[in-house]
Order: sequence, then C-alpha cells, then structure tokens
Amino acid sequence: MRTRLLLLTPALAATALGLVLACAGGPQPAGDGQAHVQPPITGIDLAAIDPGAKPCEDFYAFACGGWIANHEIPPDKARWGMFDQLGERNLGLLRELLEEAAAGKSAPEDVFGQKVGDFYAACMDEAGIERSGLAELQAEWAKLEAVQDPASLAAAVGRIQRSGVGVLFNFGAMQDFEDSRRMIAGVFQGGLSLPDRDYYLKDDPKNAQIRKSYLAYLEAMLGLAGVPQARASEEARAVFELERAMAESHWSRTEMRDPQKIFHPLDRAGLEGQTPGFDWPSYFQAVGAVPPERFNASTPQALARLAELLGKTPPETWRAYLRWHVLRGLVRSRALPRAFVDRAFAFSSENFTGAKELEPRWKHCADLSDSLLGEAVGQAFVRRHFAGDAKDKALALIRGVQRAQGENLKSLPWMDAATRTKASEKLAAIDNKIGYPDTWRDYSALEITRSSLLRSLLAAMAFETQRDLDKIGKPVDRREWFMSAPTVNAYYSAQLNEMVFPAGILQPMFYTPGANDAVNHGAIGFVMGHELTHGFDDEGRKFDAQGNLAEWWSPSVAQEFEQRAACIERQYGEYVVVDDLRLNGKLTLGENIADLGGLELALAAYRASRAGLPPEPAVGGYTPEQQFFLAAGQVWCARTRPEEARNRVVTDPHSSPRWRVNGPLSNMPDFAAAFGCQAGDAMVRAERCEVW
Repeated sequence: MRTRLLLLTPALAATALGLVLACAGGPQPAGDGQAHVQPPITGIDLAAIDPGAKPCEDFYAFACGGWIANHEIPPDKARWGMFDQLGERNLGLLRELLEEAAAGKSAPEDVFGQKVGDFYAACMDEAGIERSGLAELQAEWAKLEAVQDPASLAAAVGRIQRSGVGVLFNFGAMQDFEDSRRMIAGVFQGGLSLPDRDYYLKDDPKNAQIRKSYLAYLEAMLGLAGVPQARASEEARAVFELERAMAESHWSRTEMRDPQKIFHPLDRAGLEGQTPGFDWPSYFQAVGAVPPERFNASTPQALARLAELLGKTPPETWRAYLRWHVLRGLVRSRALPRAFVDRAFAFSSENFTGAKELEPRWKHCADLSDSLLGEAVGQAFVRRHFAGDAKDKALALIRGVQRAQGENLKSLPWMDAATRTKASEKLAAIDNKIGYPDTWRDYSALEITRSSLLRSLLAAMAFETQRDLDKIGKPVDRREWFMSAPTVNAYYSAQLNEMVFPAGILQPMFYTPGANDAVNHGAIGFVMGHELTHGFDDEGRKFDAQGNLAEWWSPSVAQEFEQRAACIERQYGEYVVVDDLRLNGKLTLGENIADLGGLELALAAYRASRAGLPPEPAVGGYTPEQQFFLAAGQVWCARTRPEEARNRVVTDPHSSPRWRVNGPLSNMPDFAAAFGCQAGDAMVRAERCEVW
C-alpha cells in the first residue's frame, strides 16, 4: 500500500524555471565583452507574487497571482503549473537521452541502451503505424473469437491482463497486511473504462451527458476498427451496460482508502467459492502466475457481481467487452493509426481534461519509455543530471524533518506514553530512499523490436507483469522502487515504512543549491514532511513500525486523533473548486493531514537547522520565514482547465492547488505571525485544525 504525493504531472516530468536555474559562480562573459555578475540564486520567484493581493486574505493569490496572470495553459495540457514546468524540463532531458539511444549513441555504461533506443524509435515511427493500419489489431481481436465458455473467457482475461490491459478485475502481487515480510496475490476491483464508478452511477446532468458521450465514443471507435454500424451500436450499448453492472459493485474511492475495509484474506478454495463459474486454473496459466495459496480480495461484492455476470452474460457480449478493452489499451499507447488517437483525444478533452491539442508524439514516447523501461532510462538520467553530493544533501534535510517529528512526538499533549513509544519506534524505523535504486533492474530477458510498437509494447507489458507475478509467495524485496529516477514525485509506503524521493524531484525548484535554507525547507522540506506525515495520517497510522495492519494506538488517543482529523475533513469540505463543486473532505483527508503536518515539520526543521547561526538574508524584502512560506506556496502555482478540475474532484485524493496552500496555512499561527495576520482575516481560521 503506497501513498503518493501527487505532483501536477503524471509520472515523469520536469521544467525549466529561469528563476531557479540561474548559474552559480562568478562573473560570466557577456556578448558585448563586458563582465556581468549573475543575479543571486534565491529559489523564490518574485515575479510570481501579486503585490496587490493580501497575504492574510488569500495567500495563494499573493504568492502565485503574478505567475497565474502571466502564464497560459499550453494547448496540450489540462493543467499547467510550476510542477509541470519541472516535468517538461525532465521530459526534454529524457528526449535527448532517448534520441541518442535510438541513434546508437548510448554511453557504454547503459547496458540496455539498444533496447531503450529501439523502443523509443518504434514509438516514434508514426508512419510505420499508419502503414500497418488495422492488421495488428485484427490479429489480436481474432484470438478473442475463441471465447465461448468459462474456461476460454478466463484464459482470454489472463492473456489480456498479461499485456497490461485491465479487464474484469486487477490482479497482482501485494504485501500481506498481516505479515509485511511476504508477498501474496491481490484481486482488486477494476475493468471500467471511465475514470471512476461515479461516472456510471450518478444521475446529475453532467454525468448523464458524459455517459451519452461515452456511448457515442464507443460506437465511433468500433466503427473505425471496421465493425459495421448497426453492430457497433449494439456492441457499444452491451459494453456500457456490462461496465455499469461492474461499477455498481465497486466501492467508492473514499472507501478504498480504508485498509481495514479492503483486506479480506482468502485461500484458493475461498477465492473459487466467491466466484463460481470463473475458471481460475485457466486464468493463472494464461496470465503467467503459479497458482497462489493466499489472496486478498479488496472488494468481495465485486467478486460476487463477477460470478453473477458470468452466469447471465452471453459470450458475444464478453467478446465485445474484451475487444473494446484491447482497442482502448492500444489507443492509449498510441499504437494504432492517428484517426483512433484523435477520436480518443476528442472524447477525453470534451469530458475530462479540456486540453486543446494532442500531446506531441515525442512527449508521449518519452513518457511511455520511462513508464516501461524506467530503470534502464534512469541510469543515464542520474549520471548526467543528479549531482554526486545530492543524495547526502537530501538525506540531511530528511533527517532534520525526522528529528522535528521526534521532538513533536515528545510534546504532544493528546498522546499517552504507550502510544508515544510506538509512534517513536515507527518513526525510527522509516527507511529513506533517495535519488535512484542501489541495484538497477535487469532487462536482459525483454525482447524489443523497432519494427512494431505494438509488439514491443506487448512484450514490455508482459515483462513487467511477469516480474510482478513472480513476487507472489516470496519474501518482500525491500530494495524495489515504485517510481523511476527521473520522476517528479515522491511517495511513502505504509507497508514498507519507507519514504522515496527520486532524482527527478530533487532539483531546482524543490532543492535549489545556493538558495537560503528557508527556501529549500519550504519547498523540498515541505515534500519530505508531507511524506513523513503520511506514516501517521488516517491510513498510515493503521500500520505499525514493521508495516503490518495493527492497532497500536490506545483507544483514547485513537479517538482524539479521529476528532482532530474530523476538523480537517470539515474544513476542506467547505472549499469550492469549480462552479459549485466542492472538495470531498473524506477522499482528500490523508493528503490534507500530510500537507498540514508536512509544513509544520519542515518549519520546525528549518528553525532547528539555523540554531546558533546568524539570520539568513532577506530576499525581495521578505524575511527568512516569509521566504519559507512563499517557497511552499509557489510550488503549487498553477492554472487548471474546468474539465480537469471537475475530474480531479472525483478521482484525485489531493486537494486542488489553491487549497493545498491556503488550507494548511490558515491553521498555522506561525504563518499568521510571519505576515502579521489577525483574528478575523481569511487566512486565520476561527476553528483551527491541528493533527500533528
């Protein structure tokens, strides 16, 4: 179970920020022959500030108003902010590496450079994909004509899942909630096309329109694939109704955040008993798994619905459903002709993102290469773009944040001695992973060809699927990373009790060499405090120091925590995101607790780091502590299209950028003191919430 800090980009991303990427050092020659002194590196974007906004009324507008006024969302983006800028920078750096690999110019140290280059070249060969037309899709579809009975259906599901396409349910390795040292099999709800079950189930006009649009999209895509119009219309309706029946059995995203609710251990007989009619032996053989002995079923009623659907759904509907998901998966990877990609983009833009243009192919291919061959690409990225001492500097910052939490635990008035001891043990046991893995993944068994993106894609997905399934029944590999090194993101794993900070995020604007400690603590220190607090949020607190699901809280202390968390839930449930749509305080609770706790820990760590030292210099007239809060606020400067904002309210456990800044800061007396805010100001909550 992993809790991630969502940065505004998907997995891989980065951006050029002039303000934080200024060169360090002495005078540099100018074109006119004069020596010009480089401006000092501050890590604060003074141009992003709106001096006309009042920090005590809307700090987000103050810290980011200038940036928002002067930046448009690029046409291929649904949201654009400082995170995305960093993401674009990293993506550009990856492009350089990938094009070198595709040209056969990888460094000798990049042992899988040819595979990386061949994959990227196959992805970039749009002309070749157009020439192939529908031949490869039709070949995949032809295999599904064998689906006539439970055994053939189960085999087809396994074969499709092996290729990375989620149908019916999701299956893979997971840590055992009762014994975090071992890996078991997990069976999770899945199999839908729309981003969330609510899009199938809610009857408001907006969701009704999305369903209407989805039906038209399904029919159009099947038509593009050569299905006659009348049959395409019939199959589209059948697929939609089947997915809606599945969605009715799914738990909400809020329910899925509760680890106690989603842990239902079963043996093989128990799993088969839950799903009469599904041929598990045929499935395991096709997906490539040794039949496991222990499973966790996240959503028992989803398995019950599967059994029900198996008994009443005709084979032709199953074939239509599987054909659609194969088509959908290939379109998402842009492995089919442009007509499919354009139609998919139009549907997504209209209903979920609002983006005006399709992302350039090189960006898609760089991202796809990182997603599927991340530890091969990451080696070259780290050598070129992650300084040798960066790990040590990041570790020093993390340890400062951990010490701040240790001091915090000592003084919490609502925590008793027994719970305090357990919390301190958990804090001391946290493992920190920084930059990149100590041991890189071996891709020797993966076969990639330049001649077909589809075949290379299926091979890469099968490789990843097999690598995951091979973990079932074995001890946990604590060396494994779940993000690639270039990723602009970070995560905390409750079961591994670890924090992970890839090289992609440990760069300017998060960590800016030469900037004041206040700035770096406000930026990357905030991220570190956020991830650390996840170990003690409403989910993470349910796991002990070893990563086992266990009740280690005294009842009275647990009750006190719940009351404090309820304050956060109420606060964020008041915030409007777009039109009349408010945040879901329950869905975003863990991230909101982590934002508030992360800021408090980062500030405490900053103050401790400056003990006995002279005050840091002002920047733009702002004191060091004001710089801390400006740095924390400016990492969230962003603009978001309305369609994207609406979708994120449904699907994203993180609050929107404005409330990731104003929400926690309005609870912090230290912020009010730094900017002279008074009771009655909007940034000083009458009901102050505090968890950690």
